[in-house]
Amino acid sequence: MPIKTIMNEPSELSQILALLNKLDTDVRATNKRLEAETEENKKKFEKWDERYFQLVKDQGNTARTIIIAAASVVILSPVLGAVADLVKNHLNW
Repeated sequence: MPIKTIMNEPSELSQILALLNKLDTDVRATNKRLEAETEENKKKFEKWDERYFQLVKDQGNTARTIIIAAASVVILSPVLGAVADLVKNHLNW
């Protein structure tokens, strides 16, 4: 049986070219899908970044409110105690 080379066989060459064209088409389609998914993921990350920063901001506001309330209680408790004693002595309860 004689040895054939690919270059001498037009049908085999056309099959290889057809496969290469299909491969090129598939690669281009895959690249387009990857680009679309990359953009979608980028938008998702930006959305989650915004949510995270808003959460941190809200937690900071909550912490500040708690600290102010606690400091107010510590500072005002002697004043409220004195007012209560004054009212008690004044009304003779």
